[in-house]
Amino acid sequence: MPIMYQVHRLRDGKNFAARKVDAIQKGKVIFTLLASFHKEESGLDHQEVDMPSVPAPDMLLPMEDLRERRLLDPRFPITYRNLKATTRFVPWPIDIRFCESRIATNQTKSPPSLNYWFRAKGKLSDDQALHRSVVAYTSDLIFLQVSLNPHRGKGFRARGVSLDHSMWFHRSVKADDWVLFTIFTPSAYNARACVTGQMFNQKGELLVSLVQEGLTRKLKPQDSVSKSKL
Repeated sequence: MPIMYQVHRLRDGKNFAARKVDAIQKGKVIFTLLASFHKEESGLDHQEVDMPSVPAPDMLLPMEDLRERRLLDPRFPITYRNLKATTRFVPWPIDIRFCESRIATNQTKSPPSLNYWFRAKGKLSDDQALHRSVVAYTSDLIFLQVSLNPHRGKGFRARGVSLDHSMWFHRSVKADDWVLFTIFTPSAYNARACVTGQMFNQKGELLVSLVQEGLTRKLKPQDSVSKSKL
């Protein structure tokens, strides 16, 4: 369905500007963006967080190659492999390389964190707005799903929907160069889960800080008798 965007000028100052954008579909607001813009200027400079020690991106498999390996991995149930093999796979325009891979079982739970490198497939222009847009797009591909990791196990099925997503850009970013996205889920309670994230360049500089809250619900097992037989 077509979406209409309404942009509201909240502030136009000397160094800062703020906008509110409503996305409207069928007469209802389905999404609201609050954006704050700041002219670059010199100021205090410190960083109190370190980039995790992870393998370099060129030592890791692209997501497409990892998927092909999983289709042949006997540690995955044959039903899972058959489902993935018959499901249409549409590659993302982002090259993603996971720094670790765990297979969840009843004995081994997935960790409450995830690290992966990403970059755009192809060279981008020097427009910083474009690079930040690509980073924002990528930030929501695999973020809230990490909050499900501590609960994963055999037969586990859940659904998550983003409620809010916040990003703070600390430095200029290059989305066509490797960026490390480190994600952690500190809490989940009352069907609401929280994830936090940090993005670093290869020099270890903190580029972006992120927080997302989402609605997460465990799906009930399907009835053994199909609805058509009821």
